[in-house]
Amino acid sequence: MGPVTRAFDLMCAAYSLFYASALTLLLPVHCMKRPRRLRGRWLKERFGFVPGRGRAGERPLVWIHAVSVGEAMAARPLIEGVRPEADVVVSTVTDTGQKVVRDFLTAGEECIYVPFDTPSATRRATGRIRPDMLVIMETELWPNLIRTARAEGVPILVANGRISDASFSGYRRMRFFVKGMLAMVDSFCMQTERDAERIKALGAPPERVRVTGNLKFDISPPAGVPSWCGELGRPVLVAGSTHEGEEEIILDAFNSIKGRFRGATLVVAPRHPERFSEVERLLRARGADFARISGGAVRGKDVVLLDTIGELHSVYGCADICIIGGSLVPKGGHNLFEPASWARPVVCGPHMENFPLAREFIESGAAVEAGADELAGILDGLLSDADRAREIGRRAGLLHAENSGAVLETVGEVKRLLRASGRDAAA
Repeated sequence: MGPVTRAFDLMCAAYSLFYASALTLLLPVHCMKRPRRLRGRWLKERFGFVPGRGRAGERPLVWIHAVSVGEAMAARPLIEGVRPEADVVVSTVTDTGQKVVRDFLTAGEECIYVPFDTPSATRRATGRIRPDMLVIMETELWPNLIRTARAEGVPILVANGRISDASFSGYRRMRFFVKGMLAMVDSFCMQTERDAERIKALGAPPERVRVTGNLKFDISPPAGVPSWCGELGRPVLVAGSTHEGEEEIILDAFNSIKGRFRGATLVVAPRHPERFSEVERLLRARGADFARISGGAVRGKDVVLLDTIGELHSVYGCADICIIGGSLVPKGGHNLFEPASWARPVVCGPHMENFPLAREFIESGAAVEAGADELAGILDGLLSDADRAREIGRRAGLLHAENSGAVLETVGEVKRLLRASGRDAAA
């Protein structure tokens, strides 16, 4: 064992000790946050007691890890592309991610909670799943999970990889540790050239890094919009994945224009389900005429609170204008590809750091940038000029189509790694 390897192993041991100490303190809190009906399964699976895999079938098994809703939605087209060649197990961290994944898995496919990142839990889970490949969505890097997979000879792929400004800054402070972890990954399929350069700067072997595009571009629009969308007054504004502080900005803008567009409806979809009640209280305090989707009747309401999981993409289909959450406050922005897949006009705030392609959307006229003080004027202008709004939506749809293809490239890389490791079905 060389000095570099020995130093990395010592850092892993220190990390594991710190992680176990933090887990001991936080486990009761996180367990009690779960609904009572989920606690038993959550505890079992997070300690590695996941459903086991038999060896009756000849197909390889691909374990795909998607931390939460956004990653799960991006994983969907990849899962559909891998499915003809391999069986699939999907893990998530969050309960909402579980719900989204279970909605599109087929019979025989498993969705589990990812094990805690301790050596024992990751070894136990890997031993029970016995994967032929581990796919990590975006950059959800857990050192012990990666080390365990590597020790078992399981090829590892980072899919739809991205490195945000905040992550890059944090990883650089631990570059030696991160470099050792990245050296165990067999392939990096990154979203953009910037993401590729950043992962290489952090120590990923350059020959293993490629730009394949964003899987979220390959999310086709759902077959239709929810039936309740037909009850909404026109025009419809959909504010998706909003954060604390944004609802007030969006409500102020909506209230300032609804006098000119008397039938207008605002649909607000908070990013985090735990904020549904908080946003409801805000709407009540504002005296808004609103309804929650879970409550049923939405006809004639000025504001509709979308308090369901996994429905936002289909709701964008009924929008006249889509407002991207997380961009009016400094949260880095959220998915503008879903409204673009419907060819809907997109409005985003100045904080789209997590989506570098947002700048391309704005500069090509496929989206409009608006600060908090400008939002009302931008919305008024688009609603008053249907031709301009339609053209922005058309350009968004074209840009979405031009950037599709990430699924084919990523699935091709999955197949290549399986063949190279001798773990494909033909082997």
